[in-house]
Amino acid sequence: MPSVGPLHWLDGEGWLVALGGGDMTRGETDLVDSHVLSIANLDRPMVVLMSEGPQSRADLVIDHYIALGGIGGEALALSKTSIASLQTSTFLSLLSEAGILYLGGEHARRLTSALRNTPALERIVEAFVTLQGLVIVGAGGGAEVLGAWMVDAGSQRQMPGLGLLRNVIIASHFKGTETVPHVQQLLRESPGFLALGVPDGAALAFGPLGQVETWGRGQITAIVHSVGEEMTR
Repeated sequence: MPSVGPLHWLDGEGWLVALGGGDMTRGETDLVDSHVLSIANLDRPMVVLMSEGPQSRADLVIDHYIALGGIGGEALALSKTSIASLQTSTFLSLLSEAGILYLGGEHARRLTSALRNTPALERIVEAFVTLQGLVIVGAGGGAEVLGAWMVDAGSQRQMPGLGLLRNVIIASHFKGTETVPHVQQLLRESPGFLALGVPDGAALAFGPLGQVETWGRGQITAIVHSVGEEMTR
């Protein structure tokens, strides 16, 4: 398992990218998205899963990446009816071919519920750990699901994430430690874990050779109980 200091993440050939958020249509994520394209296998398609609709919002991510030099792919906005399609042979085959998986939207609970303990997650992990080198981008709520634990925005209840970042809790859209008391509570209940506050327009990227890089604009903040300590770029 790669590790840098207290950070541990899934061992594999791919990258994990936790993007705090930002408005694509205003160019707020361009620096991070361009970095993603620079490390991804652009001979492979992109797969986008948005935690909520409309479908046009998911399609926008594909169009945005094409405009930056990507090759396109398939997008799906999750709903009660579309979640079942994640386990079809067609979608599983798509995951097996993907170069970039983009998890977006703010309904983190829907993403984790749709993927945890499923064949789809098995395919994602396989694509990440093998030479396929899948680049997994989590944006906004999608960044939070990469961690070991997360807090559901609606109920404020603690729930497991996908665990790709083994001992990390992500706070997306981060603006200061006073805005994430639920994360501080989660830290008190999870000794040995580290929370990272990631603002809009910035991302923390974890690479296959132990790289930990800050992309975009802004700083990542390590949250320790009620004290925030900035990690400079």
